[in-house]
Amino acid sequence: MAPKSTWKGGLGFGMVSIPIKLYTAVDEKSIDFHQMHRACGGRIKQSLTCPKCNVTVDRKDLVKGYEVGKDQYVYLEEAELASARLKSLKNIDVLEFVPAGEIDARMYESAYHVIPEEAGVKAFSLFLQAMAKVNMVGIAKLTFKTKEKLCAIRPFGKVILLQTLYYADEIKPTSEVEVKLADVSEREMTMAVSLVQSMASDKTNLSKYEDKYREALKEIIQSKLDGKPFTPEVVVEAPAPDLVDALMASINAANAKKTPAAVS
Repeated sequence: MAPKSTWKGGLGFGMVSIPIKLYTAVDEKSIDFHQMHRACGGRIKQSLTCPKCNVTVDRKDLVKGYEVGKDQYVYLEEAELASARLKSLKNIDVLEFVPAGEIDARMYESAYHVIPEEAGVKAFSLFLQAMAKVNMVGIAKLTFKTKEKLCAIRPFGKVILLQTLYYADEIKPTSEVEVKLADVSEREMTMAVSLVQSMASDKTNLSKYEDKYREALKEIIQSKLDGKPFTPEVVVEAPAPDLVDALMASINAANAKKTPAAVS
């Protein structure tokens, strides 16, 4: 089945507008469970209940309310919400270009592939290659799913990668959670650097990693389907070793992984 676009509109570079489509760039995989009643096997349903009236409410009777004080709300109808239309509802206008490294890594949210409609292939090709030449990232705005999103666009092979961003005022300061750093010895630092270097890869290849927890859940589910008892593995935690001993053991283990096995 061909992928379905999640948004259609225009991508604007100054006075140039390119008709484009957005496609989700990731397919998040997980094992989903339902809440079940153990006694009878019935699936639990969540209902919309009004605690004031003690009745179940139909979705057509719902209205959005913004809390302005204790038990005080301003109600907004769908027509009023729709009236707050922004230019970014149908157009992604590039506001500026910045070096990619200057964007706070915490700001990145969701990723989308941007492709052009047939009429915009030439302009799309031009700006994709131009951004690659100057090695810059475009900052733009997009109204998506009832919220105006800040986003970054960059060339990515033969598509443009659009990544929605959190706004700066949504990022929590590290001062809320940071701790006073401990002093480390020169020997500990030398060993830590050595460990990082011994674990370094010549080429990044994240496709070699798999979700082991998801695979383990599949095994448990299949065991139950086959009527076989499942015995969980008992993991015994060893006491934490001395820091220097742990560093040395880690360096040796990392080096052993990189050393080719001897041919007998």
